[in-house]
Amino acid sequence: MSEKKPLEEYIFEIKNILQNGNLNEGLREIQNALKDYPSNPKLHINAGNILKLKGKIKQAKEYYLQALSIYKSKEVLNNLSVIEIEKENYLQAITYAKEAIDIDKAYIDANYNIALAFEGVKDYEQCMIYINNAIRLDENNSKALVLLFRVLQDTCEWENINQISKKLDVMVGNGVEHPFLNISRCDDEKINFQVASSWKKNNIPLSEKDKAIYTDQNKIDKIKVGYICGEFRNHPTFHLMKNFFSKHDLKKFNIYLFSYNHSQECREKFTKDVTEFIDIENIDDDEIIKIILSYQLDILIDLSILIPNNKLHIMNNKLAKKTISYLGYPGTSGSNDYDYIITDKTVTPECQQQFYTEKFLYMPRYYQINDGEKKFDKLKTTKEECSLPKSPTILACFNQSYKIEKTMFICWLSILKDLPNSILWLLNDNQKNKENLLRYAQKNDIDQKRIVFAERVSRDEHIKRLGLADIMLDTRFYNGHTTTTDAIQCGVPVVTLYGKHFASRVTMSLLKALDLEELTAKDMDEYKNIVIKLAKDKKYKLKIKEKLTNGKLIDDFYNIKKFVQEFEGLLEYSIKN
Repeated sequence: MSEKKPLEEYIFEIKNILQNGNLNEGLREIQNALKDYPSNPKLHINAGNILKLKGKIKQAKEYYLQALSIYKSKEVLNNLSVIEIEKENYLQAITYAKEAIDIDKAYIDANYNIALAFEGVKDYEQCMIYINNAIRLDENNSKALVLLFRVLQDTCEWENINQISKKLDVMVGNGVEHPFLNISRCDDEKINFQVASSWKKNNIPLSEKDKAIYTDQNKIDKIKVGYICGEFRNHPTFHLMKNFFSKHDLKKFNIYLFSYNHSQECREKFTKDVTEFIDIENIDDDEIIKIILSYQLDILIDLSILIPNNKLHIMNNKLAKKTISYLGYPGTSGSNDYDYIITDKTVTPECQQQFYTEKFLYMPRYYQINDGEKKFDKLKTTKEECSLPKSPTILACFNQSYKIEKTMFICWLSILKDLPNSILWLLNDNQKNKENLLRYAQKNDIDQKRIVFAERVSRDEHIKRLGLADIMLDTRFYNGHTTTTDAIQCGVPVVTLYGKHFASRVTMSLLKALDLEELTAKDMDEYKNIVIKLAKDKKYKLKIKEKLTNGKLIDDFYNIKKFVQEFEGLLEYSIKN
């Protein structure tokens, strides 16, 4: 019988393997060590950490639970809370994190994770308690400060938000701030690029040795295009894309959808529209990579990119001849894994190419697809049913609360003062956000009754009520994207500002395509004047609404077949260049 290798020797070898970036070999060596030392909890935890990094969440959890059965450590409890947060099992995550904190009240990671879980259930009071605990333990803790800023955004608590933003500015490049948060607080493309690049480097550490590589074996005449997405359900991506796939030319293209987190309704719809719908729900990343590679794609289009439920870990492999970013994230991924981003010259002028890892593929008119359905003739809800007063001008914004910032809201309140017979109609995103906005209104001498909050309702019910708005007010740093399209389709004028980065130029792009650039203001004063003109000048508003309901440009806006043909032209270009 051979002598058992010392544990210290295993640990030394494991460290060397992982330092060289070989996760698979490192995992194998840990598993070898566990054969000799099955009761060592740290080996189980490290195996779980590698599996989690590789997207094998179920297997990672099994190792963590095995470690927990051996020894109840704060580390394994915290790791389990992270897994439950990623699965959106927030209450279970809270339980695990609390147990970790019971072991060590000064455990910063557990305080952070329990705050993250409380944010997930929109319990902002508890969330703030644990964020403040983490910051008290480490006042420069990057993760806690990022979460704090996000909570202040979501709740429109602006008193200290600039101070926190300045702290985040100092930390740009450390790889902690998520790119999505950065584009919602900063409209400098150079900084957006720094944040995206450093976040990718810090959070997607798959090495070259672990990469799967696409090999070109496609001899079929048709171009093979795959889309990967985790949002085919009641989500803006689905609402925009729902009639897109049916317009693809299947004589020229084979279209494959690699989908997860989808609803059964969406699956049934898209199965009829494409060559093949491939369900990758509950499949680990390594297996997904093998599945996609087996299709020998010419092009893989990622519709999720950096938003939650993304598959960035597998995009770090060469899965198709060309890889393209589209729709899900309005900015650069900061990753060299994407060859192109499909965009337009308004949201990403050529001068901004230096701040993108992806090369621009320009749609000729506008980049953002819509469902092609006219909705202004389907409006049947009454003001009374929506708790709206009968006579006033209704100024509306249904963007999520994180997009509303103080400068914009003060402008809206100023407009209310100049239009005494008007109300502001907002989305009731969360109770804390509602309380804070009403407090700001009262502080600025606006009767709180002039701000009405719309509850979340079904998609159909929301579209029916949207047409009751007279003017849609766009937000500044992060425009309405789907919400702007919704307003246009309901025949409601949208007023926006000239933006400085992708996320703040989307509404401008859509308005430009409809010859409505006059609704894009150069500054806040002009923004306010345009809104007031629309509210007071009936002839002017009628002219604007005519463009939204009649004419060639609005007909083209609804012509999804034409949009898809333009889109396919870019795909054909991409595989040749």
